[in-house]
This record gives sequence, structure tokens and C-alpha cells, in this order.
Amino acid sequence: MPADAALPPRPTAPPLDPLGAAYVDLAFAIERHAPGFIDGYFGPPSARQAAEASPTAAPADLLRRADELTAAIDAADLPDARRDFLRRQAVAMAATLRRLAGEAIPYREEVRLLYDIEAEQTPEAKFEAAIAELDDLLPGRGPVGERMVAWRDRFTVTPETARRLIDVIVPELRRRTERIVPLPADEAIEFRFVTDRPWSGYNWYLGSNRSRVELNTDLPIHATRLTDLLAHEGYPGHHTEHALKERLYLDHGRGEQSILLINTPECVVSEGIATLAEEAVFNPGELVDFRSEVVYPAAGLSGDPAREIAIGRAQRGLKGVDANAALLLHDAGRGDEEVVAYLTRYGLESEARARHRLRFIKDPLWRAYIFTYHAGHDLLGRWLAAAPDAEARRARFRTLLTEAVTPTWVRQASAADPVA
Repeated sequence: MPADAALPPRPTAPPLDPLGAAYVDLAFAIERHAPGFIDGYFGPPSARQAAEASPTAAPADLLRRADELTAAIDAADLPDARRDFLRRQAVAMAATLRRLAGEAIPYREEVRLLYDIEAEQTPEAKFEAAIAELDDLLPGRGPVGERMVAWRDRFTVTPETARRLIDVIVPELRRRTERIVPLPADEAIEFRFVTDRPWSGYNWYLGSNRSRVELNTDLPIHATRLTDLLAHEGYPGHHTEHALKERLYLDHGRGEQSILLINTPECVVSEGIATLAEEAVFNPGELVDFRSEVVYPAAGLSGDPAREIAIGRAQRGLKGVDANAALLLHDAGRGDEEVVAYLTRYGLESEARARHRLRFIKDPLWRAYIFTYHAGHDLLGRWLAAAPDAEARRARFRTLLTEAVTPTWVRQASAADPVA
């Protein structure tokens, strides 16, 4: 859909099942204390209205409700996968309420409770190896960080050019996504450019197969990263996942799938899907051809897509830098300037961009979220890579897009794979 196209009207949402209703009601109660906790809601408006009309409850009282929800989940006759999803989401909700009630939860434990993963530190030797590889790949001479910034700047495009690129990249991503999974006929994405946000891009899923994707023009938009960014936010990333998982609510009555929550295990799976989205639909050779034949001509740029894609692959070795920086800040108690220096050194960022990353890492809502990106990528990526062939890999990616699974579920599925 063109960048400025309007979205279609929404149909009527079905009522929530009892467990789903309790889950949604608790989520709206938490949202009052932690704005932004709810990332999207597309269930019946009456449930939202009833929750918002009720008196504001103290976090300690809501924590008791979270315990009651967990007990109800344990007592209900549910499929194992749904019970696992609901219970781990409820554990995360309780952890958020514990912090809101004033409990000091150590940062690593906070990550574990919220996301069903461990807050592991990436060895800096891995970053050094990636930087050495980039030293060989990047043009020019001098410090790798300066060359990295200069290389990125060569591919910066204006918002006007980015709009043109969206219109040529998104249809191809959508076409390739349909090789993996059928998409709803009425699905649609609206693209907007925004400022003053702590992220580079964001998908707001609106329900009924519709999303609004916002791109932050405070940060440079790079032609070399735009396909990955649009795949991440759109096809086959966040928009695709949310549109398909909404069917679990609409067709199967799972009310918890009518709402999207930040700081819960579902975010690890969602970000894992999104960070793997581009490579799910393009192999390296296809991506080289697409950039050279479509993206660069539309942007009025020239380059060496094969080398630039190799640079992008080498950069993946740095994907744990932000999480290490968060551990420095929140676990080791280091100061802002030391964290900025760390991001600049190992992330090969300009100081301005490093300070923008620090803003995200310090934000109370996002301070632990930073782990979902590389942990989700690695966790899901290992399971996908272990598939015996390309079709099995597509089937596994389709499962991730259409079924509500947890990080623990993915770990167990990986452990069940035969050892090569």
C-alpha cells in the first residue's frame, strides 16, 4: 500500500472469553501505572471502557489479581501451549507490578521474569572479531568507527526518497512473504514519518489486519537498511505476525490475543521474528540483485551491494552491544558517559547516535526490552537453522508467525531436534 494510503474500517470485535477478559482487564489496570505497557488493543471496545471506568487500583492490589489470574490459568482446562503462553505472560505482569509496588528487583532477574530469557553478557572478543572483519570490508583507511559512520552516511536518503523506496520495497516483501504463509486479503499498512521517538521504526498494530508503521526522521534513514527495517516492521515481521495471530482471538476465542503487551515474553518471539524477517524472504544473492536492480536506482544511489551486504552481516556480530551497555548501566551501575563511550567503541556509532541509544536503554518502559532483539534473533535463529531443508525452515517460520509460543517453547523445540 502506498505510504500515505488510508486504512479500511474495522469490523466488530467478538466478546472475550473469561480468562481473556481477566487478562485484558489486568493489563488495562497496569497501563494506568505504566503508560505504554499496552502496545495495541483490538478487542471489544466495551472491555476497554469497563476497565478504564473502574477505580484505579494500587499496584499491591493488582499483584493479588495477577496471582488470582495465574491460579485460574493453572486450574483451567487448556491446551498446553496456551497455558504456557498465558502463565509466562502472567509472571511478567506480576514482575511489572512488583516494581510498581516499590520492590527493587535486580536487573538480571527483571529480564528473566519479564522475558523468559537470561540477561547474558556477550563476550567482547566477539565484538572485536566483528570489528576486525569490518576493518577489512569497509572502504578507506583509519579508525573503523569513523569509517563505519562515513560508510553509513553515503547511503542516507531524505524522507521524500524513503517514501519512494517504501512503494517499491514493500510490494516485493509482501509477495515473498506469501511464499511462506497466506496473508489476509484485506491486510494493510500505513506508513508515517515522525520525530522525537527513542526508536528508529515502530509498528502500531491496530487490529483487523491493519498496522501503522512510523519511521523516526530524527535518525538517518539508510537505503542499505531500509529493506531490513520494512521487513522487520511489516512483511514478514511485526505486521504479518500480529495480523495472523489475531486469528487466534477471532477464530479460536483466545481473548489474550486481542491485546499486545510490552515487557512480556511475547516480545522476545516477536522481535526474533522481526530481526530474522529479511533473511526469511531473501537469500543473500536475491538481496544483492534486489538492491542493485530496484532499491539503488529508485534512491538515485550507486554502490556495491555484495560488499554492503557482507558489511551488514559482519555488523550482526555487534548485535549484543546494546544489551551489554544496558548491563553496564543497570547492573554494574556505570555512568552515562561510560555507557556512551562503550556504545561508540563497540557499536561503531557516532556519539549522537550512541546518546540516542542511551535514551532508549534508560527509558523506564524499555530498559529491559533491549535484550529481546538479539536474544530473540539467536533463540529463534538456532531453531530455524536446525531445520533439515528450506521447506522445513519455512514451516518453522510459519509456526512462529501463526502460533502463540514462548521462549521456553522454542528452547524445548530446539532441544528436540536431532543432533547433527
